[in-house]
Amino acid sequence: MALAFCLCGVLQGCVIPRSGPLLSEVQASRDHNDIELVGVTPALALASRAAGSASFPDAFQQAQPVDYEKLAPGDGVDISLWGQDGVGVFGNGSGGASGLSGTGGMTDLGEMVIDEAGTIYVPQVGRVHAQGLTPAGLRDAIERRLSRVTVGLDVNVRRTERRGQTVAIEGDLKKPGVYPIGPGMQRLSGLLSKAAPDQMNPEQLAVTLRRNGESVSVRLSDVYRNSAEDIALRAGDSVVVHDVVENLTVLGAAGAQSRLKLSKRNYTVLDALGDSRGLNDSLANPKAVFLLRIRPDDAGTADTRPVVYQFDFTKPEQMVLAGKFAVHDGDAIYISDAPFTQVQKVLSAFSATLGTARSVSSLSQ
Repeated sequence: MALAFCLCGVLQGCVIPRSGPLLSEVQASRDHNDIELVGVTPALALASRAAGSASFPDAFQQAQPVDYEKLAPGDGVDISLWGQDGVGVFGNGSGGASGLSGTGGMTDLGEMVIDEAGTIYVPQVGRVHAQGLTPAGLRDAIERRLSRVTVGLDVNVRRTERRGQTVAIEGDLKKPGVYPIGPGMQRLSGLLSKAAPDQMNPEQLAVTLRRNGESVSVRLSDVYRNSAEDIALRAGDSVVVHDVVENLTVLGAAGAQSRLKLSKRNYTVLDALGDSRGLNDSLANPKAVFLLRIRPDDAGTADTRPVVYQFDFTKPEQMVLAGKFAVHDGDAIYISDAPFTQVQKVLSAFSATLGTARSVSSLSQ
């Protein structure tokens, strides 16, 4: 019996195992001004949700698609010239340029790349403006210039594969790289179809576009859903596609304590409880479901206390609010044990102690 009393004394000095504070202890922290404990209301649930989707600025949305038929700096063109009666244009060598080749009255100037000023150099006539012209328009411009030095010639202008108007795309893609702006590639959706992002969850995939020093991110699902976000591409654009990684921790008397990845915007408390198998029927206090939120250091307020939102799941309206209350990245949901579970644990431990004491007493007899 003496041993039994000693064991009981030791038990009283121990902390009963549990996953966190009880409702009374959370309320005590509030009374000591260590936390800000807030009961959830419809107004708070509404305020928790994102105001709207991020969107490209008006200047991006209103830009018209590039006319890829017109030549631009960096584009390559192949130019050939034919003289009268099969005589090469530069057959007498008077205006030849190194690298020129000719046969049967045809002079091939080879591939020329339009420079940053938008011009190309044509022997005997000098620089010809090419930017903004179609290949046919450039042919006419060269013929007009050549007509001042020779007559009866034909000019052929053909695009090469070199393209100056390109966009770069990288990130979580099957085919990252640099793509030319051309047929089917004038808008963001065309570029994305070529680069092949992961389509498992476009809601949590961000598309960041950098243009002229400005960087804007939208969700892939918004590009597909809203035609205004399917903006026209511009030469020099850089696109990065990446996962939106946001996490939430569920602790306490939940069906499964876990770290959850937010699967959508406005992921709610009820979503999190559903993904963690709800409240543990044998442990949870339905009046003590808490959402813990730590104010960021740059919140602009001197109050750095954690904000703890309390849900009372004995009230159906509070469960409805939990389905509307959006969580943030880094939040935690904690479900407190019910008070009677502590009594059960004490009685269970006490019964085990008495059982040990009886066994020891029986052995001593």
